[in-house]
Amino acid sequence: MKVRKIVTLFLVVTLLTSVVFLGCSKKTSSGETIKIGMIFPLSGGSADQGVFNRYGGELAVEKINAAGGIKALGGRKLEVVFYDNKSSSDESRAAAERLLAEHPDIVAASGAGSSGWVLPLLPTFEKAQVSFLSAQTSETLTSQGYKYVFIFGCQATQFSGGQIEMIKWLNETYKLGISKVGLIYEDTEVGSVNSQATRNLIKGAPELTIAYDMKFQPNASDLSSIVLGLMNAGCEVVFPTAYTQDAKLFYNTMKQYNYAPIVIGAGAGFLYPAFSQDLGDLVDGLLSTATHSNDIKSIGKIPQFAKIGDEYEAKFKEFMPEQAVSAFNAVYIISQALEKCASTDPKVVAETIRGLQIDSLAPGGPLNFKENGWNQSAVSVMVQWMKDKDGIYRPHTVFPASEAAVEFQLSDMLKAKIKN
Repeated sequence: MKVRKIVTLFLVVTLLTSVVFLGCSKKTSSGETIKIGMIFPLSGGSADQGVFNRYGGELAVEKINAAGGIKALGGRKLEVVFYDNKSSSDESRAAAERLLAEHPDIVAASGAGSSGWVLPLLPTFEKAQVSFLSAQTSETLTSQGYKYVFIFGCQATQFSGGQIEMIKWLNETYKLGISKVGLIYEDTEVGSVNSQATRNLIKGAPELTIAYDMKFQPNASDLSSIVLGLMNAGCEVVFPTAYTQDAKLFYNTMKQYNYAPIVIGAGAGFLYPAFSQDLGDLVDGLLSTATHSNDIKSIGKIPQFAKIGDEYEAKFKEFMPEQAVSAFNAVYIISQALEKCASTDPKVVAETIRGLQIDSLAPGGPLNFKENGWNQSAVSVMVQWMKDKDGIYRPHTVFPASEAAVEFQLSDMLKAKIKN
């Protein structure tokens, strides 16, 4: 009887051991994909930018897999699983919870299209000890003491600072004497963050004054009062923060009132392909600050991605906007961490991301994450809409010189101002 029990126990232990080893074998199999989570607005009011994010993430996976996958892990391929936050803060949190519950094997995640959508989901990833990467500009994201949050783009002070530095450069280079600034922004987290950063920075620029400062509700039906307010205040330059619908409405309303200040947008809707398609020649010469651009010099330092803008356009039939570049960059950063640590343990991946010092698709040089998770090498860039030889308007990087792809072009309005 004792012998029978011992034999039975031996068989049970052997079976359990076999199951454990089979499980480990499956986890490290070269045929199993490595999952990266992405949460973006694929529906709702900001679904257009979510499409760009999705395209960028898909293209990154496609290129990395085509080049051999993650070589340090036997050539395992990457897979991105997308979740829709429906352009909503509440839905962002819910999407994060579903993602982690349905895909407990993800190694890291990225998203979510707006600082106001990122903040609610960070505690979920922090609790799960899974890295969350974002290119949002709000300093609030890196001030919570999180250990698994990584912001690889510039911060709000740099984002707004790029607008001010551009005006200073224009004044110094062309003797324009611009002084009155108009500040308009949507009543959201990103609008509040960007506008406050601009106010703080202008305090240190005595040659500039804020002559008009006004917020508006997103998806506005009429911006006439905003434009008239800017005109009556004598604003020579306007810093707007708005997404697609409001950006187009603002520009069309300016046209209606024959108002033509220098406009330096704050990314988002001012850089979408649809913006130029709807406004045509009106976009010629328009400036906007950006966290990413597909033609910066930093990307040229990564040979396999030097022509990424052309490849994206050939595949998706429109130029590659900053949202697509940042999503691509998130996947690339995670892939480089996987190559370096040769592990799919999310904790190991997080520590590896923190220590990365590599060229990426973010302007400013090699990644250098501070203890709070922010990439202190990041800078903003200034892009300008220009008509290319094929007759299509695209935004090109013109500032700073360290990342500029082409020279700044004087608009007819600026030429007239210089002449006078």
